Amino acid sequence: MVLSCERCKRETYKPERCNYCKRMICNLCTKSSSRYRKTTRLIICKDCWSNMKKRSAFKSNKAEVVEARAEA
Repeated sequence: MVLSCERCKRETYKPERCNYCKRMICNLCTKSSSRYRKTTRLIICKDCWSNMKKRSAFKSNKAEVVEARAEA
């Protein structure tokens, strides 16, 4: 199943959700990703990377973002 990226509108087979803006993004729009614990990945898109509050939350692996995502 082919889906489109919500940031650049390209078609992608494996979109991932940005943890900070909640958009489905392709691999080219992903700025960075990291592991938060063994099973959870934190993903940030290029738009959220330019926002300093979201970037600092990503770099410090804030648990609030992950818990907020689990509730939604």
